[in-house]
Amino acid sequence: MDSVNDYKSLKYRLQSEKQVWVYFYAPLCGTCELARYFLNIVEKAEQAEVAIEADLNYFKKEAEVWGIESVPCLVRFEDGKPESKLYAFESVSNVYDFIKNRN
Repeated sequence: MDSVNDYKSLKYRLQSEKQVWVYFYAPLCGTCELARYFLNIVEKAEQAEVAIEADLNYFKKEAEVWGIESVPCLVRFEDGKPESKLYAFESVSNVYDFIKNRN
């Protein structure tokens, strides 16, 4: 997973790619660590980068605009706009299904 911690870098990715998955987390969030683990498994299964990770602490204003209510949160952006969100990282298969059903 690529990591971005400034809006300029994230904005560039959102504008330059049609579809972008962004995994928002907080550094001290235990559930976020488990969600990251699930995402890493999905990436290994797909043999491709699935998401960009971003510390939500650096994107508070944007999170409000995008309607991100809590972490962990996986957001699918289409043409720079949030289209779908996953908050419940219940299992690897749940995360995999969420991603595969929206490609």
